Amino acid sequence: MFNNHAGINLTDTKLQVVEINYRDDSFYLETVDQIFHVEHFSPELPEEAIIDLLQNSMEKLNKRKPILAKNVSFSLPNNFFRIFEIPFDDSLVKKDLIEHFRWELSVLYPDCNSEDFLLQHIEINKSPLIKEKRAIVIAIDRRHVFALNKFCDKNGLQLKFIDNVHLASNAFLYLEKPLIDNEISLSIYIDQKFSSVSAMDGVHPFYFKVLNPDSNNIFVELTETIKEMEEFNLSITDFKRVLLYGQDIAEDFEQRLKNFFGLPLKKVNPFERFKVEESIQKNPFFKMKYNSFTAAAGIAIRII
Repeated sequence: MFNNHAGINLTDTKLQVVEINYRDDSFYLETVDQIFHVEHFSPELPEEAIIDLLQNSMEKLNKRKPILAKNVSFSLPNNFFRIFEIPFDDSLVKKDLIEHFRWELSVLYPDCNSEDFLLQHIEINKSPLIKEKRAIVIAIDRRHVFALNKFCDKNGLQLKFIDNVHLASNAFLYLEKPLIDNEISLSIYIDQKFSSVSAMDGVHPFYFKVLNPDSNNIFVELTETIKEMEEFNLSITDFKRVLLYGQDIAEDFEQRLKNFFGLPLKKVNPFERFKVEESIQKNPFFKMKYNSFTAAAGIAIRII
């Protein structure tokens, strides 16, 4: 039986929530809201400071409309993760594979203690595009997981999932899986500083890159990304479309992206597959800011 599930996306400045419920044989959008934090949410914050910041934002949110869900999941910004892609030997047992990934993490990020991180990976199988088996490895500091767990315990919530903001947004691809199984596409997540690009074969990512946060020209970064597609013998014309997610994307920037890629570009509306009550339809976040809620909605549908 499906119970209410709330997806919470944390940016450096705000908490965004999307709550969904299943009733009358349909999924309903129950809540779309956001609250600005009292201070910036960053990986450097101590564990207790993270809990206090989230508590403050959640209490403000609940004063407007309490979240009914007891099951919650979180998506976090790109800068909360260490993400890299490497080839690997699939004959390794799981324990040895994780140790291999942990060793690579220590080499690529020598400023980090690899033992402080929890690791997950996405396997990329051999295909006409991929010459050797590879993995996209996603590492998150244990402190941040512990902080989210403690916050949930404090509020009587059950923590289900934690994911990267871009990968959470990509969850909507699974709802289109039969239609896009043989489609090569790009997705872009636009953030205030830590934007990212992912290339997918059907629903499966085979490339992921966080763009240089110090660059003052995203189109230079995107040009370099397209050149890196040559590794897979791909050019821009091999991609069928570009999916656009992210925070506060202006129309003129969206048009510049369309002109840059010369491909069909879809600014994803994460709410179009849900049934919606009239009160929600009048919500300005639902009507005008829908694209900025792709991560919160994406992590909310993870349980479907």
